[in-house]
Formats: sequence, C-alpha cells, structure tokens
Amino acid sequence: MKKIIINNNLILPNRYILAPMAGLSDYSLRRMCYLEGVGLTYTEMVSCESVIHNSSATFFDLKTTHLEKKKNLLALQIFGGKKESILKSIPVIEKEARYDILDFNAGCPVNKVVKQNAGSKWLTKVDELTNLMKDIVNISSHPVSIKLRTGFNEEIDLVALAKRLEEVGVSLIAIHGRTRKEFFCGKVNYDIIKKVKENVTIPVIANGGISLYNASEVLSFTKADGIMIGQKALGHPEIFSNLIRLEEGKEIINLSPKEKINQLKKHLKLLFSYLDENRGVSLARGISTHYIKDFKYSAKLRSYFVRCKSKKEYFDLIKNYKNYLVETT
Repeated sequence: MKKIIINNNLILPNRYILAPMAGLSDYSLRRMCYLEGVGLTYTEMVSCESVIHNSSATFFDLKTTHLEKKKNLLALQIFGGKKESILKSIPVIEKEARYDILDFNAGCPVNKVVKQNAGSKWLTKVDELTNLMKDIVNISSHPVSIKLRTGFNEEIDLVALAKRLEEVGVSLIAIHGRTRKEFFCGKVNYDIIKKVKENVTIPVIANGGISLYNASEVLSFTKADGIMIGQKALGHPEIFSNLIRLEEGKEIINLSPKEKINQLKKHLKLLFSYLDENRGVSLARGISTHYIKDFKYSAKLRSYFVRCKSKKEYFDLIKNYKNYLVETT
C-alpha cells in the first residue's frame, strides 16, 4: 500500500482522501469514511471571519474535531479574503480544534465565497496569495496545505505558483483540474496536475471527476501522490475500501440494498450522536437520499425520507423500508 509522507514525519496510510464539502463533510461523514479506510479527511470550510467574531456555530464545528480518534488524520480547512483576519484566526483555531494539517482554500468557486474575495478569487492575485501562505506557514504549528483550481476565468501558470508555494513552506498541494468558471462541469485538466507534480517535490493531490473506475488511470497519468474524492463518496463511503482493494489486486465489493440501508443507519446514528434533533433531521434529509439513489424504487423511497421530521421517523422508516418498497410495486 503506497503512502503519502508530509514533512518527513506525517504519514498518510494510503493515497485516498475525502475532499472538503460545504455542508457535507461533517464528523459523521468523516467517521464513515475512516471506517472504510480513508487516508485523510478534510473538515468543511471554516470561515476565518466567523472565528474572530466568535460565531457559536463555527466554534461548535471546531470542537467536533475532538470527536475524531487520534489515529484518524484530519485536515482543517480555512477560508477568508482578508489577510489580517486569516492570520488572527489561526491561534484561536489551534486552541479550539484538534487536527493534523491546516489547509487554506484557494479554490472554492461558489459566489458567496468569491464575493468575500476568498476561495478561488485568490487565483487572481497570486503574489498576495504567495505572501499570505508564507505568513500562514510561519504562524501555524501544523503542516500547511492549500487547495487550488487551475485558474479563475482562465487557466493560470499553476506550475509557477506551485513552485513559489513550495518555496514559502507549503507542505502539500491539492488541485481541482478545472477553473472557477467551469465550476464542476466540463473536462478535467489532468495535464496541469501532471506538470505541477513534475516540478515540485512536495505531495500533489489530484481532484476533480475522480471515481472508483478512473482513479487508477488518474494516478498513473498524473503521477500524483494521491487522489481526493468528494461527490462520489456521498452515500458510498465504501469507495475508499474498494480503492484499497483494487490497489491490493482484489475485487471490489458491491453492497446490496440491505447492506446500504444498514450503512445509512450507521451514518444517521453518528449524525444524531453529536447534533441536536432539529439540526440532525435537516442534515439527514440530504444524507439519506445519497444512500438510496441507486435503489430500484429510489424516487418513491426518497419521498418518504425527505418528509421525516424526527429522529424516530428516520429510524422507523429504516426499520420498515422493505414495506415501503412493496407499496411502490
């Protein structure tokens, strides 16, 4: 099993990483993926502005990092558009959270983030970004990584930027192979990821359009140290154990509907173990639909899941899901 070594002392057990996803990569999803052997997970994006303004919701998210077992490696991802706020937030984050890598998001394409001059907006000001990362490295007591896209409206010289980031002490670079303008559509440019890997010595992680079925091809072509998977892990945390199985020359395991329902039950138990019922129910609606989307009667079953209004209703539905499938026949 190939591993990823960061700063000569932090060792990821394998090359498979759960991507940060706003509103999705919470403790429960991270835990489900750890149970399937994922090498590293990322938190949802933490707003530096929210940290310095003492947002109770943000501090709750920081505290959930303490739920992770110490052997489970975690990258805490921050974002912001103001250098002063970003640097001021880091000592607070170090005090409140437990993590192994501090990641800076310079790739998020969504409007509400870009409007704050954050996320992928940093790709329009690479000199400022490089200077910022140098200061983050100097302040952080953890290895610092960065998540990038290939550009904002157009591709930039990502090789030159990556080399500068390595020079100022960044320990790992993850690259989504699309511009901000492309969001999550269009062909992923794996060529640029390959070129970055050829020109830096720090680990490079490939991201964008990666599934169980093209992961090996992407790794072989780009020579990236690892791959980052987001959407394909939703409702399918077993993608990580299957990637490990493929690397070991074993056949993948396809779960039956009964096994998927049991998997969903485990996920919801984790969700409600740390969230109050109202917030848990809200998140459960999205989580549950990912687990059943491949079912023969998924549309009808989905309609039941999204109408659940309590923890009890979710678990009653799971207990009796076969009866609901009968109703659809």
